Order: sequence, then structure tokens, then C-alpha cells
Amino acid sequence: MDSEEGRDFLQRRISLFAGLSGSLSLGFFLALNAIASVSGDLSFRQWLWHVSNQLHLAAIAILLCVWLATRTGKRKVESLQLMEAGCAFVVCAAYAMMSLGKLPFDPIPDAQAGPLVLATTFTLMARAILVPSSPRRTLIVTTLASIPLVPCLFILYSRGGPTYPMPAPVLAATVSLWLVLGVIISVVTSRVIYGLRQRVRQAMQLGQYSLEDKIGEGGMGIVYRASHAMLRRPTAIKLLPPERAGESNLLRFEREVQLTARLTHPNTVSIYDYGRTPDGVFYYAMELLDGVDLERLVEADGPQPAARVVHVLRQVCGALAEAHEIGLIHRDIKPANIILCLRGGMPDVVKVVDFGLVKHVGGGESQNLLLTNTNTITGTPLYLAPEAIISSSDVDARSDLYAVGAVGYFLLTGKHVFEGGSVVEICGHHLHTRPRPPSERADRPIPGDVEAAILSCLEKDPSLRPRDARALESALGSTACAHDWTVELARSWWTEKGEGLTGKSRAPRPGPLTPSAQLTRTVAVDLRGRG
Repeated sequence: MDSEEGRDFLQRRISLFAGLSGSLSLGFFLALNAIASVSGDLSFRQWLWHVSNQLHLAAIAILLCVWLATRTGKRKVESLQLMEAGCAFVVCAAYAMMSLGKLPFDPIPDAQAGPLVLATTFTLMARAILVPSSPRRTLIVTTLASIPLVPCLFILYSRGGPTYPMPAPVLAATVSLWLVLGVIISVVTSRVIYGLRQRVRQAMQLGQYSLEDKIGEGGMGIVYRASHAMLRRPTAIKLLPPERAGESNLLRFEREVQLTARLTHPNTVSIYDYGRTPDGVFYYAMELLDGVDLERLVEADGPQPAARVVHVLRQVCGALAEAHEIGLIHRDIKPANIILCLRGGMPDVVKVVDFGLVKHVGGGESQNLLLTNTNTITGTPLYLAPEAIISSSDVDARSDLYAVGAVGYFLLTGKHVFEGGSVVEICGHHLHTRPRPPSERADRPIPGDVEAAILSCLEKDPSLRPRDARALESALGSTACAHDWTVELARSWWTEKGEGLTGKSRAPRPGPLTPSAQLTRTVAVDLRGRG
């Protein structure tokens, strides 16, 4: 329980234990009241105010109070452990004392002793199953919680008189043996479940990294939040599970980390380490980005000011310029792959991520043919350059610039360059339709020089686009609003809105994708056999 996730898990399990036990005990209480009212031995009021019922209600109240206390907020591990141990002891003590409240229609004490032994055993078993606890701790808690029942049983059987064939101590000891058996079973159950949890934790260990919660998933792997055993540095781990590790996927995944690791630009995600586990899981560790991707930024905050868009795109161009100069083409630039972060006290720091589709134009023809099928369109439909649709072999650095222009268009207007209901329709627009100027679709004025830079990236002919990423960065930097998005404005935005959009909010969306949502995901469309 040394992590935040472990503490959350413990609190949820204590809440489940208290809620389940309290609900079942309340149901049992109501059923007994109904039976007593029908039998007529006691009036409802006499039954309700009987000392046994008051103790039963006290046990229910304690369980429900623990349930309420652990439903919300964050409690310390020590407080949680004290709460669940104290709850188990007090509740079982209340059940034990219920045996001393003799009812008029209970001539034989066994009528009360049996159910109370079962209630105590159920409570302790439920705790062992639901609450994470070491066998030693379970032994201590269950033993202490069981002790009050032993003297109560002795007193109960002492009242029995000559109707019992055995002395009260023997009868109390006989029933207590069943209670001891319940304690033993609880400890064994706890040991088995605790051991399984330990094995799961070991299975979630990749070298020096401990996996925590999943924060994303894509076609080329799953991303987990993790921490280094020694450095305690927050890390993101991307891994390729064995069921996806075909020869082609493994080569792609390994190439992704090797090529990305060569990039050192501050606006490119940093790679720390990579390796393969003994059971064949390939993984790599990278910096954890607790920021907001541009897709979610626009969804939550709407179209962005032109000055901020220029500020963001210039950083993207810087990251791409380094990659292009060593022959790497990203091929999947889109808002979801650009993270806006608060790093080292500096707001609006851009990180370009997910080089899973990177193409190495200088890496040798045999390698590229092995990993890239020339008969497929690979990328995200809404951000595909026309040449990527016609022939993947014609993709170069200017194809990434087309995607940068489409990202800028989206940031300025809140709308995609082209809308459509299918991949084919969108690709048709990229090939043949001239984009409408962003100023005609935006709700706020867009400077002409910014609009011109965006539209230059969206030219169908690659030769009419900016020469390279540095040329585009220079064009954006020369716009009139290039320096209008100040550090003070960025800090003000992060103070007001940034906190609610960062961190775990980037978890994958549940449920099936709608047709429009599918257009924002990376796809590979097979074109073989089509005219």
C-alpha cells in the first residue's frame, strides 16, 4: 500500500466490506422484525426496543458509518487500517453481547448462539476476502474480534440449567471450536488472496519499473503510468503485449523506440529506457506527460486565439525539424499526438508523441519495404496529405507539414479542414477539394498572415507548401501576433482551466467509436485490388 493506487484500492475495498456487511445485516434485522411481528410473541415496539435489537442496530450503524467515511475523500493508510480493524472488533463484540439479551420465546440458548457464531464468522470471512491484509494481520484482527464471543457464550450456557447434558464450559468450548475454525479459514483465505495480489504486482513489474494505472491504448501498444524503483521518477511505460507481438509488429515497435530515442529536441517526448521481459513483453520507458492533448483542449475550451496557435505550432515545427533533418517522417501528426504541458514552471510547453508510424527515408529500401506496405494508406484520415493517399512511397517531410496545417486549422476554428461520414469521403476531399479559409468558419477574427501560413501547408501540391519545418516555423514567427501570447497569459489559462484537463483525463474513452470518432484514429486501409 505504498502507492497512491494501493491506498485508493484499500479504501475502496474497506468501503465494499462495510457496505456489503452492513446491508446484509440490515436485511437480516428487518426479516427478524417481520417474523417477530407475525408470531405475536412480542409487540413490534417491545421487539424493537429489546437489548438484542439495540445491539444489532449499533453494529449496523457502525458498518454504515465506515462505509460512508470511505466512500469519498482520501484517508491515510494508517487511518484506514485502524478503521477496518476497529470496525471488525466492535461489530463482532456487539454480535457477541446480543447473546446476553435473552428473549422470552428462546427457552434454549442455542437458538441465539448458533446465528451469532455464524454472523461473527461471516463478518470475519467477508473481511478476509474483500480487504487487502497480510495473513499475520488477519490472524491478529480475527482473533481479537472473536474473543468477546467466548465469555458471552459461557454466560449464555450457564443460564441453561439442567436441560444441558454437558457442563457450560464444555458447551462453550464446543461452540468456540467452530469459531476457531472460522478464524483459521479466514487466515488461509487472506493468505491465498494476499499471495495472488503479490503475484499480480510482480507481474506488473518491468525491470526496475512498477506499472500503476493504464492511461492510454493504441494499435501499437498500451501505455501505463509507472515509477522507477530507485529514482521514484514518474514515468510512462509503453508495452507491446505478447498477443500483439507478431514479427512485423515487433519490428515496428522496436524501430519506434530506437528512432525516437535519437531525438533530443525539448518538444519531443524523451525516451529513458527500453527492454524485453523474460515472458516476451517488449517495452520502453518515456517521460510522463501530465498535460492535455490538443484534441481535448479544443473539445473542452473551444477554438484557441491565433497567437496561442502560432506559439504551439512553432514548437511542433521545432520538434519536426530535428526529426526531418535525420530522415524521420512522423506520418501521424494530429491533435491527439501533441500534448500541451506545464513543465518546470513554464506553461504551454509542447510535446510531440507517438512515433509509431515513423518512416525513415534514409534507412534503406529493404527496411522500409519490410515495415511499410505500399498498398496501404497509413495515418489518421482527417490529417492525411494527398500524396499519402495516392502513394505511401511519396510521403516526405512536407506531408507532415500538411498535417501541421490541418492541426492549426482545427485549433483556430474548432472544426476539421474537411468533414465527412467515411474515410473514403474524407480522402476524396483531401485529393480534390480546396479548403475554405479558416476565417470563414471561425467565430473570432483570424489575422491574414496566420491564415496564409495555415493555407500554404494545405496545398495539394507538396512543392507549393513551405520548404521544410524550419521555413514554416520562420513564417509563423514573422506573423504580427507571433509574440502576443505571453507567459502571463499562458499562466493565467493554466491557473483557471489547466488543472481540470490534465493528468488522468487522457485515459481512453470507453465504448464503441462513432463514425466521426473513427476518423480521428490512426488507420491502415488496404488498397490492393481497388481501381
